[in-house]
Amino acid sequence: MDKFVLRPRLLLFGDSITQQSFKAGGWGSTLADVYQRTGDVQLRGYSGYNTRWCCQILPYVFPPDELEPPALVTVMLGANDANLPPPLKNQP
Repeated sequence: MDKFVLRPRLLLFGDSITQQSFKAGGWGSTLADVYQRTGDVQLRGYSGYNTRWCCQILPYVFPPDELEPPALVTVMLGANDANLPPPLKNQP
């Protein structure tokens, strides 16, 4: 039996910029407002995560046995990749 999809799923995946997109006036909340009653907007934003860490959780965000993949996925990463290591302190 084919699965009937009432609404397409839109998945927002990324770091803190994505996580905070559902604040009042944010781009995620605006997207949810535009697609109300026509699409399900899901937030998967992970504050503090860098690209390497997000790659490690991909199987949990996008399970391989998922019956219906998202119709749209946004991926916004990189803001936490630019962090430099803390400076070394000289020990006397």
